[in-house]
Order: sequence, then C-alpha cells, then structure tokens
Amino acid sequence: MDVRTLKGICEVALPLVEEADYSKPMPKALLSALIAKTIYLIDDEGLNSDDIMFTSSELISLVKTGTFSDSQVAKFKADHYAEVVKLLVQINRLMDDKELTDSKYRIELSDTGEKGGAKNKKHHFLKLTSIKEEQVVAKSVQSTTIEYQAVQLPKVSWYVKPFTSIELSAWRLNLFLSIPIILMVTIYLLFIQSIFTPTAIEILILFSFLAICFLIWRLVFPFYEANTMRIAIAPQWMMKWSQVTAQIESVPLSKLRKTGRPYRKLEFVIYEGKCPICQNRVEVEKGKRQFKGRLIGICNESPREHIFSFDHTLKSGISIR
Repeated sequence: MDVRTLKGICEVALPLVEEADYSKPMPKALLSALIAKTIYLIDDEGLNSDDIMFTSSELISLVKTGTFSDSQVAKFKADHYAEVVKLLVQINRLMDDKELTDSKYRIELSDTGEKGGAKNKKHHFLKLTSIKEEQVVAKSVQSTTIEYQAVQLPKVSWYVKPFTSIELSAWRLNLFLSIPIILMVTIYLLFIQSIFTPTAIEILILFSFLAICFLIWRLVFPFYEANTMRIAIAPQWMMKWSQVTAQIESVPLSKLRKTGRPYRKLEFVIYEGKCPICQNRVEVEKGKRQFKGRLIGICNESPREHIFSFDHTLKSGISIR
C-alpha cells in the first residue's frame, strides 16, 4: 500500500468527516481520530504501511481515556465499528462529488481477519482499494508484471531530517544549482593559480580541495541524479543500518515556473513490491553489470533470477530475467 497516496487521501478525507451528513457523533469522532493517527504514524513515526494497525483496545483509546475491560471493548466495537464503515462510504462519495482527488483509490476500514488469544489479536487499519480492481479478475500468480508502492516515508536521524523533503523553488533552487558551479569555479581558480605560481603549499591546497570536493560530491550526487533522472538510490548516510535500500524521488509540485514546467520537491522514500512469482518482497536497488545505469527490483528470495524493471511513474515493472 502506497503510504503517500494513503496520507494524501487521509488529508483530504479528514475535514470531510465533520461535513458529512451523519447524526451519530461517536463514529465521526472515532474516524477523525483514526485518520489523524494514521497521518501522524506516516509523517512523524515513519512507519511502514504494513505496520499501521490498531487493536480494538487501541481504537477505543483514540477517543476515550482510561482502562477498559474486554467486554467494554467488544461493546464499543459492536456499537460503532460498522457505523464508521458506513460513514467512510459517505466520505468517499463526497470526495468523488467534490472532485477533491484524482486518485483511483477509495479509503476503507479493514481488519486482518485473525482470531484467537492475546498473541493473535485482530488488527484494524485504513486501506486503499483500487477502483479498477473492483472490476478486474484476479491476475495469475505466475504473472511477470509487478506493481510497486512507496511503502514508507522513513523516520530518520536528526541530522538527516532536513534532507528528507527539499522543495526546489525560489532561493532553494538557486542554491541547489549554484553549489556545483561554485565548486567548479573554485577548483578552476586554484588550478590556474597553481600553474603560474606553483608553490608546494598551493599544490597541496589544490589537491586537498579536490579531495574535499570529491567527498562532498559523493555525499550529495544522488540528489542531483534524482533531479535530472527523477529518482535515484539514496546515499547510505541517510539510511539506518537496518535499511537495505531507499530512494530519493523528484516529485512535481503544483507551482509552475515561467516556462510552464512545475517546480519539484526531492523526497526520501522507500519503494517495494511483491514478487509475482514467489510472493516475497522485491526491493529497488541500483542495477549492476548488464543492468548498470538502471534501477531494478530484486526479489529477496531469488535475487539472481527474479529481477524486474522499475518505473516509478507507472509504479510497475516487468520481468527482465
């Protein structure tokens, strides 16, 4: 499930909850709290879409304080859960009528369907249902087509946070474009000076500056690659040790330049898919050897054979081996 799409639809749906013609206050309060909590877990906690779930006890805690017995939790769910599902139908209808989103998804309240003891609790979550999927027969398991989703806007360390979302407009765009120019001009001037007055100190300064520039360029190059190629593998310094891979994506904004082209934003994100062959996780990595220069999807369980192309605009790919 694409967390950015989920977040965007939740942000559109949240103010519509109060606007909906629904007489019962508790389902409205519960749905508002559930949507707001989902947005918070995506934005501030950086949770993976598969981890944004709530037990029945956590649902009641969204709107009430204190401790509750199992019977109280069960009664609360019996009284209000179905009402929230009905309310969401109205919210989806309102979004369609007002044309507030061009998304091909509806937002629904669902659960894991698990039953059992304390270690096997049923969990509830907001999910996206593709409108076109309602009209399409299930695909074959052996399909060679894969679908990708931006599953996470990762939670990062404090020193990485300023780089997770960079809007390239106004002075930020000018600064972004001027950095490599300033470095190249400085290198050129130092080089010219070392030719006409070739002292040992000046040559040392030149090579030291070259080494520093090379290090800086290695650290920031993925941002410039993402700006020109629209997506790139994020540098390792942005990722936590537990992360295998992540991407920097250039996302168009609604603001337009004088040329008519949109300003863009560089966003730190993680794309993943499910292998259509073995149903395991597919992660997007930098291609090597015959796939050099491309981003490709590699299956966790069969990284040599289950390899797929990656198109971040269509969020899909096909088997390339």
